[in-house]
Amino acid sequence: MVIVAAGLLLFFFLAKEGPRGAKIIREGDQAPEFRLSTVDGKQISLSDFRGKIVMVHFWATWCPPCVEEIPTLERVYRSFLGKDFELLAVNVDEGGAEAVTSFMQRNRLTLPVLLNPGGSVAKSYGTFKLPETYILDRNGIVRYKVIGPANWSVPENLKAIGNMIDQQ
Repeated sequence: MVIVAAGLLLFFFLAKEGPRGAKIIREGDQAPEFRLSTVDGKQISLSDFRGKIVMVHFWATWCPPCVEEIPTLERVYRSFLGKDFELLAVNVDEGGAEAVTSFMQRNRLTLPVLLNPGGSVAKSYGTFKLPETYILDRNGIVRYKVIGPANWSVPENLKAIGNMIDQQ
């Protein structure tokens, strides 16, 4: 009985804290700040977009569900271009800008891609499976978290994002 209780306690601790004590960011949490480079070398911080709705999406070019999902994110990005919305596609590939740029060109992607080789930012969010997406309100609070792929360009998802943008 003691062993079962200890196992359950360990399970709940790991579920809350993630591997090696990393906190798992949940809906209602403040999103961790980060500063990363775009594929063209420009530095971007999450705080640069305070006051906007921000979608932070973790992905990799070697991840089949990510590759399948990324065109729907491109449609979301284009749908809300010029509105109080930003999409930050955080790539965790080890290949760097060259591999990601080649992928973007082949797939005609224009959405902002940030480079996070080694995945330090993904780890700060408690993201250990790809893809994973966080939608933040204007104050940087996580309002939605989706683990796994989604079709972001379906009307229900576009409406939900649009409603967040319309709320002042």
